[in-house]
Amino acid sequence: MGVFLSTNIKSSEVHSAGRPIVWSIAGSDSGGGAGIQADNLTIHDLAGHACTVVTAITAQNSQQVQGITPTPTIMLGKQLDCLLEDIPPAAIKIGMLANPEQICCISEWLASKLKPYEKANNLQIPVIWDPVMVSTSGQSLSSNNQQDSYAAYLQLAKQVSLITPNRHELAVLLGLSQLPNITHQEQIANLENLAKRLDCNILFTGGDPLRADALNSKSQSADLHNQSIDNSYATDWLAVKDIPFTSPQHQHQRIGFSSPRVVTQHNHGTGCTLSSAIATTMAMGYPLLDAIVVGKAYVHQGLSSAYPVGKGPGVLARNGWPKHLEHFAQITLPKYPQIKQSKGLSFTNVQQPLQVYPVTESVSVLEQVLKAGARTVQLRLKAAPPLMQSEQQIEQAIQTAIALGKQYQAQVFINDHWQLAIKHGAFGVHLGQEDMLQADLSQIAGAGLALGLSSHGYFELLLAQQLSPSYLAIGHIFSTPTKSMPSPPQGLNKLEKYCTLLGDRLPLVAIGGIDHTNLDAVKQTQVNDIAVVRAVEKAKDPAQSWQKLQQQWQTLS
Repeated sequence: MGVFLSTNIKSSEVHSAGRPIVWSIAGSDSGGGAGIQADNLTIHDLAGHACTVVTAITAQNSQQVQGITPTPTIMLGKQLDCLLEDIPPAAIKIGMLANPEQICCISEWLASKLKPYEKANNLQIPVIWDPVMVSTSGQSLSSNNQQDSYAAYLQLAKQVSLITPNRHELAVLLGLSQLPNITHQEQIANLENLAKRLDCNILFTGGDPLRADALNSKSQSADLHNQSIDNSYATDWLAVKDIPFTSPQHQHQRIGFSSPRVVTQHNHGTGCTLSSAIATTMAMGYPLLDAIVVGKAYVHQGLSSAYPVGKGPGVLARNGWPKHLEHFAQITLPKYPQIKQSKGLSFTNVQQPLQVYPVTESVSVLEQVLKAGARTVQLRLKAAPPLMQSEQQIEQAIQTAIALGKQYQAQVFINDHWQLAIKHGAFGVHLGQEDMLQADLSQIAGAGLALGLSSHGYFELLLAQQLSPSYLAIGHIFSTPTKSMPSPPQGLNKLEKYCTLLGDRLPLVAIGGIDHTNLDAVKQTQVNDIAVVRAVEKAKDPAQSWQKLQQQWQTLS
């Protein structure tokens, strides 16, 4: 499932005063640390508006759960119907469901009411399910009738976008009374098998430290196992199925998200906070992978300044949208081990600011802008049949572009064709996310070339910055017909957040639909440079067009 609205849906239908509507279907925590209370705090802190569907009233404090009174299913359904009639959601988070009847009720409502609503309004509403079954203190929060619950869980899984189980909850979803003492590698195998069986994205949260007795010798040599036994890091593993608005290279695989473990006993409500943060981030227009990295950063930030409220475990602080890189996870793609192996490589730095950076598929245009004073240019040969150039023509164009760069003492980047860039001594190479996963980055670094990388959102820019490129391009900011994109435009608000996060680490370049009409607004995001394609290449006089854009960029404050 996705989150983006079609153009014929009024945003007011799922927003309140500029805040996206997020439903929390969960139990009430009288201690205020988890459940509905934690969801409300999180959703509001991330600039959403929370609506609540209460599944149970609990009597609990920071030390124990003393009692649970489930909401009757008829009242549960009335809450859902009433909200859908007047305050429909942009995203839904599901937490504690107190018994099999409630699980079936929610599952049936999603299938019979939400699905038709989505179809009628051309919407895709993400549903994030945190299968709360055991509290942080280890007490059961749902029905003891595990057989009935398990069958209901499997039905509900078919209606959701993401499930976020911890170790104990994964065991229940696997149909086990408890997860046996198996290796982390075997846990991951169980995760992937479950995701395949349910045909659902599952984020296995790794906050629980691994015990020594859960390790055995038969996977000591496995890289995954060796990584997992480092309890100084908490790693969540995502079994990815189909995710809208995401590159195909980042789907149908396993992805790890690792963060330094925050040593604190004040961790009540972490699962509730993570799932509601993911739901809120998706409600704001971010795809699932972006929402996961933001949600994890939000939890890490909250744990870093958590505080006590009673004699037992305390609660996470709410410190707003995460802005510091130290809270964001390192990303691991086991399907592409070369990315891990490429960390630590050194690429040539850009020698001068990119400023207005022309990207062209024409050697003629490239020469014109160089003559006009451009000192950074990219040659992007992506012509489609019947204009497809032969390999010989492509190499000749690249060789000519590189020679022109040397003639004008300019930084000429070659898009994609990294072997030819190395062969003919280019200043740098620019790669998209797909090509980044396939290219031999060690050869590019060894040849002394600069490296530019493309990104489209939090997940991709975090993955790319782990390689310490010479610059990072972020797009597409505005709509553009230049190339087919898997995601909607990023927009200025997102761009500003990316610049706040990474602007002091490496040059950031905005690209996509930028011209003289929106240059000032782009500059206000504090992005370092901009890349332009149509605004120069399709102009009657490319050189003059570039000069005007460059002058406008330089005069903006």
